[in-house]
Amino acid sequence: MVNQTAWCQVTLIDAVEVFEGSLSDPENDEIAVHWDVANLTTDTLKLIVSRQVVQGVEPFNLPYVEDEDGNPAPGAYERFCWGPLCYPYGTAMSNTSPNLVVTILPGETDSSFFADYYPAGIAGVTALEYCFAPITDINGGVCHTVLFCLDAENCALGTADDEVALEWGLIQPMPVRGLSTLSYQLKAGQSGQVHIYNAAGQAVWSRTVNQSQGLIYIDGNDMAEGLYFLSLEINGARPQTQRFVVQH
Repeated sequence: MVNQTAWCQVTLIDAVEVFEGSLSDPENDEIAVHWDVANLTTDTLKLIVSRQVVQGVEPFNLPYVEDEDGNPAPGAYERFCWGPLCYPYGTAMSNTSPNLVVTILPGETDSSFFADYYPAGIAGVTALEYCFAPITDINGGVCHTVLFCLDAENCALGTADDEVALEWGLIQPMPVRGLSTLSYQLKAGQSGQVHIYNAAGQAVWSRTVNQSQGLIYIDGNDMAEGLYFLSLEINGARPQTQRFVVQH
């Protein structure tokens, strides 16, 4: 599904929505889906890509780690390719260096985007969201979600048996400049773990949530500028995630 702001100048062509397959097929050990990104405007676009795990199988190797022999730790994992690079496994945002930002001239199309998914023998549904945005406004742009379904009875979001009741608001104010908050409310008896990851998938902050409702405080003064992901995991179920931007 494509979520696009009204003013957005980015156009995705033939974006893949669903991949369905079987773990018994060796070709599905490494799954790559592709679509083109077009500039149908009269302005030059300088674009970056961010990735968010909307739903993941269990276990899911994120932040991505390897064992002492250099092999992936247990769990499915992913990466994406954009412009001149295929980024390291688990990377959440493409490089913002001027020589690595993808520039698309008016009327041209870039064909360098690939989303790679490695199920690692884990059946189920993983949903990955990719957002293409101008480097001057990484909250803007167009986002698209891909479902990777391996031996899944129902190829759809929210098929896990461990769904939990969670109500939460939006991180405000945004972008984060100083102190921002996120309100939440859990079912009675639930507890959770809050993690903040940077664009490279590295955990930069964690805390335990024991109260059934309250506020999570995010202090942008303690973080470098850039894109981050706040993940709230309740009773060991798959995490719920929001992304936010820190600006100074």
